[in-house]
Amino acid sequence: MVDMYIKRDIRGLLDLAILDDEGAKNAAGTLATRISILVEKLLSGGNRQSSYRSRGSSNSSRGSRGAATRRGGSGSRSTMAGKQSVSKLNSNCANIISDWITEQQNAPSTKGKPVKAPSRNSVAALNKSFDEFRQWVNSNNSTNESKLYEPISQFFCFVASCLKAVHTLSQSVCPRRLVVPFFKPDRKSADGDDDSRVDLYLNLPQFDDYTIGTLITNPPEQENEAPMLADTFAIVEVKSAIQGIGKAMPQLFQYTRGIYNEQYDRRFAWGMAVGGKKVQAVFFGPDYALASDTICVDNASGRAKLVKLLVDWSFCESHRLGYDPAILHNKRLRYYEINVGSEDGPITYYSKGAVISAERLFSRHTRCFIASTEKPGHDATIEPDIFIKYAWPEATEDANVDYRDEGRHLQKITKTIEAEPSLDRKCPRYQSGGRVMINRRIGNEGIKAVDDTSRSILSDGICQQLDDDQDFVNGLRIHKVICMKGVGKPLKELENVFEVICVMADAMECHWEIYQRCKILHRDISTINILFSGSGSKIKGMLVDFDHAICEDDKDAVRHFERTGTLPFMSVNNLEGGKLEHSLLDDWESLIYILCWVGTYDWKKKDEPGSLKWTLNSEEDDPND
Repeated sequence: MVDMYIKRDIRGLLDLAILDDEGAKNAAGTLATRISILVEKLLSGGNRQSSYRSRGSSNSSRGSRGAATRRGGSGSRSTMAGKQSVSKLNSNCANIISDWITEQQNAPSTKGKPVKAPSRNSVAALNKSFDEFRQWVNSNNSTNESKLYEPISQFFCFVASCLKAVHTLSQSVCPRRLVVPFFKPDRKSADGDDDSRVDLYLNLPQFDDYTIGTLITNPPEQENEAPMLADTFAIVEVKSAIQGIGKAMPQLFQYTRGIYNEQYDRRFAWGMAVGGKKVQAVFFGPDYALASDTICVDNASGRAKLVKLLVDWSFCESHRLGYDPAILHNKRLRYYEINVGSEDGPITYYSKGAVISAERLFSRHTRCFIASTEKPGHDATIEPDIFIKYAWPEATEDANVDYRDEGRHLQKITKTIEAEPSLDRKCPRYQSGGRVMINRRIGNEGIKAVDDTSRSILSDGICQQLDDDQDFVNGLRIHKVICMKGVGKPLKELENVFEVICVMADAMECHWEIYQRCKILHRDISTINILFSGSGSKIKGMLVDFDHAICEDDKDAVRHFERTGTLPFMSVNNLEGGKLEHSLLDDWESLIYILCWVGTYDWKKKDEPGSLKWTLNSEEDDPND
């Protein structure tokens, strides 16, 4: 199943983490090279000492056993020789680390700064980390994957600690973040929806959150903490060399879905699959996953690639990590700040969080917020009156011929509502939004604002590799946001049958008027697309979600004979994929099925087949999407 959604051995995939800013890009490249040199020096020096230690211990043991036989001794000389060799090994590596830190003070980027002696604690912590991770890159491949968790974790910690050490020496060399694993491997997340245990969670703490010592040695007060998918940058799934990377992929796919579900600002995600000494970075886009060429950590070239990736992740802009820079999370006051473009400039909205989150790994990744333009105070109270919808629908690259654009339809509908007050509160009113723009470097043109699409987040070289594979479907999805006036509640919150009938009547009146006045056909009548506001005699039904709508006045639009809608409520003609074009009658037939459904099942029960949860999952199974 995984093979249907992944394209392997993509050349240049790791370069997606390279920065837009030229100065920071050069600094990151220089630091990655320096850290790689340190790693090789340590492995070279440490291996010689390790070899010496093995020979010395073996010879001493044989001599001691002979002496013990002759004298009845205890063989204590063997133990002493071993301790001296270990001490010599640690001392040699500590000297290499200390010299490396001192060299950074004399580097061009730090010249003129006060020279500081390397901290003994920092040197000891880095030495300890190296002693752990060299077991991964040097030792024979373990058949027990759990024995790989700590060495792999310490490789990440070592690179982060080196960055921390250099940053302490020079403020001019300033990564944005560190890439470190959660300190306990093989743990269940506190916010996951199942009991799955993830091998390694990668987090992105700020520099002030950790010292070099706490990066490598776990503070006792964190012993009982559980990882959070909401705070996880990427999942690392580990298998033994015998099992291989391929065995890690299904679990990596499963766990990464949780990141999309818990993080409302993720555009795409990263992950990592490990099989023994082989590593692949994995990019998760809206429609598919891409795996890098294999990184082999048992050779210097492979180790340098992995170091560079971690350093680039530490330096690069947040949008290259998959985050939406327009959505900011205020963790202290627990609200989101959402910036949406409009004709008059950006508008800032405030929300407590998504009311609908992305539940699938590959889909439109629809997320919905209820928000307000009023900034919350210290009590973080928000009175929402705006509905914000983010999604990655299939679309055309040219916005002028994007005939299924929901924002385009809503702008036309909103003008109609203004001329017909009776439709007020029965359908949403467009406020702002459109295609999401991302600032990124475009070749020699410099940094420009471009449409955020499933192709623009990749490089031209990667897109060409995908296009050259005739068996790989590489469509176009475009990141869009729409802000609408009018916040409604789901049908499950209705109190009685009378309210159900009133809400259904209002929604279909809205459907009829929009078709008559705007020639816009909804084409997805379902329980989740009919909301209500008010109560009692003032209750009003509302028709929402024009994501599949089409305007019959758009003569150049492709005529739609494809199946659209939500599975339980699709018309017979639509389900059978008939030759008749989707018409007004198909939408009315969907309404009949909704009435039958809510008349058969209690619409208030969340887990019944007709519930909000069920139809949301079905909507993601849209045959046309």
